[in-house]
Amino acid sequence: MDAERILAALQRNRPSILVVGDVVLDRRWEGSAERLCREGPVPVVDVERVEDAPGGAGNTAVNLAALGARVHLVAVAGDDEPGHALAARLAEAGVDSHGPVRSRGRSTSVKSRMVGQGQLLLRVDACRAADDDEAHAVAAAALELAGRVDAVVLCDYGLGALARIDRGALRTAARALIVDAHTPAAWRDLHADVVTPNAAEAAGIVGGAPPHGDRHSWAVRNADELLNATGAEHTLVTLDRDGTVLLGRAGVLHETHARPAPEQNAVGAGDTFVAGVAFALAAGLPVDDAADVGQAAADVVVQVPGTTTCTADRLHAALRSAQLPPSDGVPGSLPADADRTVHRQRGGVATWEAVRAASEAARSQGRAVVLTNGVFDGLHRGHAAFLEEAAGLGGLLVVGVNSDDSVRQLRGDPPTVGEEDRAAVVAALAAVDHAVVFDSETAVPLIRELRPDVYVKGGDYLPGMLAEAEAVREVGGRLETLGYVERPALRPRVRRAGG
Repeated sequence: MDAERILAALQRNRPSILVVGDVVLDRRWEGSAERLCREGPVPVVDVERVEDAPGGAGNTAVNLAALGARVHLVAVAGDDEPGHALAARLAEAGVDSHGPVRSRGRSTSVKSRMVGQGQLLLRVDACRAADDDEAHAVAAAALELAGRVDAVVLCDYGLGALARIDRGALRTAARALIVDAHTPAAWRDLHADVVTPNAAEAAGIVGGAPPHGDRHSWAVRNADELLNATGAEHTLVTLDRDGTVLLGRAGVLHETHARPAPEQNAVGAGDTFVAGVAFALAAGLPVDDAADVGQAAADVVVQVPGTTTCTADRLHAALRSAQLPPSDGVPGSLPADADRTVHRQRGGVATWEAVRAASEAARSQGRAVVLTNGVFDGLHRGHAAFLEEAAGLGGLLVVGVNSDDSVRQLRGDPPTVGEEDRAAVVAALAAVDHAVVFDSETAVPLIRELRPDVYVKGGDYLPGMLAEAEAVREVGGRLETLGYVERPALRPRVRRAGG
């Protein structure tokens, strides 16, 4: 991949792109959850804030706007409070107000997530299909705009907004046409330029369960059937953690490789990928370069928990970092010593200045900063497993190690092992990017200083028990509790005769 050539093309102009399809409002309710409901064994969430974000086709539209495109959206929503909230979020993101089509007396599709103490407790979907009048209105608005833009993206998630599209007229009008659909074969007669099925959607085309193991080889083996079923010039099969495979009439044209990220961060990444592909095609890049742009954009957003967007600056940083030499066989990742040797001091223990610099560098590359802390007196395999899992939540893992003085304050007794040795052993673990000694009883000062994207503790702590929980919310981070870190049983020492 020639990142500089791709970046030059992306920066030359600001393409205009039309997004048409099914849109929802993603609503996230967050608050404290410190007691159980009397009616049943479920937590009570005291809601402290409500966050709204466009979902579905709306998420693709706001990602395109974040990348710098001029975006038009045509979709369906109701003339209700969620519909007004959706319109407001789209306007804030810079998406043109041709859509959504607002129907008086009809509801807006909403997907709600209830989050207590940073943990997802419940998701509720209240979605409805577009009626025939709404679908006709979408079709008319889409055809009016299709000939004026550089690319058209169709987002079909089964809610009927695209039911009345004149496919022949749209194909004639669109310069570049991308389809993202739950049932890609249903758009075979459109002859799109690019169709983007994921692994499950591709498996639905060829029959059988979604592939496991070597999914790249599976896509290659089924290339002819996938191409014939989609009817598209190119079928770009997305395989989340395994990257993508670009199929064309000449066979396998290109492959991309994803940067490792936790599975729970993948929500919305497919929309970001489609936005990156559409942006590149609209800017005049060939389809293999467009796949690289889409992969880089998706790699950015999966490093951060929750629904987010990839900005132009973050995309540019991701494209450049993808050209660095691979680490541990992972294409596109940073060199193994990129952040681990430059700032290390005193046997691998980092200074505060080094940790701040590393955190800023990670964010500039689109990587999430993960923070955890502990005493680590008598490091055991439970600690190592916990830190490995914590490292999987983002791109940079910083571990705070309690100083000897803070351990005395917490426990009344000094640790068995001194702070320098404890921190050096933690820093030597492959999962850890930086270890730093801190003096406070809690990690609140670390959180306020580093502003981590994710703060992690073991499952032996409940979120409501953590003094750090409020500090995490203050800095806009997310609290994660992982598996219980169990100390192994100590074996009694047996004195040998004469020893």
